[in-house]
Amino acid sequence: MAILVFLAALLVAVPALAGCGGGGNGGEEETILIGIMADFTGVAGTAMQPTIKAMEDYLTKVVPASDNPFDGVRVKFTRFNTELKYEKVTGGYEELKSRGVKMMIIMNAQDKELLGSRPKDDGMPVIGTMGLQSMLADDWSITTWSPIQSQGEVQMLWIMDDWDYEGTGRSPKVGHLGYDLVSSTYYQQGIDAVRNDPANAGKFIWGGLEKGPLGNVTWTSEAQRLSNCDYIIVSVAGAMLSSFVAQARGPSNYTGKFLTGMEGFPGFWPLVTDAMKGSMDKLYGCYYVSWWPWWDEEVPTIKDCKKYIQDTYKGAEATELLGTSSVISGWELGMAIEEAIRIAIDKVGAENVDKQALRDGLRGIDMEPEGYINRWQTTANSNALQWNQRAFEFKLAENKFVPLPTVYEPVLTRP
Repeated sequence: MAILVFLAALLVAVPALAGCGGGGNGGEEETILIGIMADFTGVAGTAMQPTIKAMEDYLTKVVPASDNPFDGVRVKFTRFNTELKYEKVTGGYEELKSRGVKMMIIMNAQDKELLGSRPKDDGMPVIGTMGLQSMLADDWSITTWSPIQSQGEVQMLWIMDDWDYEGTGRSPKVGHLGYDLVSSTYYQQGIDAVRNDPANAGKFIWGGLEKGPLGNVTWTSEAQRLSNCDYIIVSVAGAMLSSFVAQARGPSNYTGKFLTGMEGFPGFWPLVTDAMKGSMDKLYGCYYVSWWPWWDEEVPTIKDCKKYIQDTYKGAEATELLGTSSVISGWELGMAIEEAIRIAIDKVGAENVDKQALRDGLRGIDMEPEGYINRWQTTANSNALQWNQRAFEFKLAENKFVPLPTVYEPVLTRP
């Protein structure tokens, strides 16, 4: 992996070095144009923008300025903003394809699902952060993380570990707050996989699934109906998440625990703390599950992300990013794409890197980043690079999330 050397002098020098790399085209660099389809301004926009910027900067600034730049190629990006509107997905895909991209980054798993076999039929390699069980066998796409359903499974595994069955003399009551997008349905599939497993018979009391429309910020009824749960799994994002936490802890007097996946607390924690100003003492019992290392861990990727934030952002913006997952997520995505490009160059040469070579590069990823709990690799029946996850707890006294030690392997949602 490229070691972060993000100094101003080198950044000034990078443009002047274009054309000086290796490769078989008279010393000129080949361009790999990558299309990005994501929600930049909708519900997920506040977390998506720094995520994508970190990934772009990693591949266009950090890698070229490192002691191991790409040999004979450079990476460029072109974006399409879906605004989290599904009706824009097919047109966005065709628009990016018309721009001549050699690879696409599709961040929303549901967007990829809507496209069906179109990318594979077109010979278009695709990478994203999270997919779905139904897409695991697609050999023209990969994801850096396991499917949405696996998050629901791991959340339930953690609840079984966290709950004091003997001390309370009963099973925990678990509810789910989602929205009327299919992503909440997929979370529920993972939850139900654990609930319906005969090995877990009687281990849960089900509190129900409550849903609100996209963009909803008024949760009076939903919060009240879930208020007697011991755990509420929350699969909404952005202001929908922060408003629910505030209303549940406030008027509904909910005293149990909140549990999200990667798109919840780690992506939108600043919105939650803003909504709870003056009542920060009520942010007890907040947890999430995910795959990555976190900010206080001695891991090379985390050190690089901290240095990047220090060099790129200032003041409150930098402080907020050091408490969220956006830069870590983008960095991991950049690391995976970097590895795929290097595999492609080694296999066919810089001047011959095409869609097929990049597809083979994505499928050929097999790496063990230091400090990670997963070896990154695909298998014949799974295109997800990372499966195992940990829970993270917000510590009120320390005002930060910290990783908990147990590593959970989802088996019910994995082929």
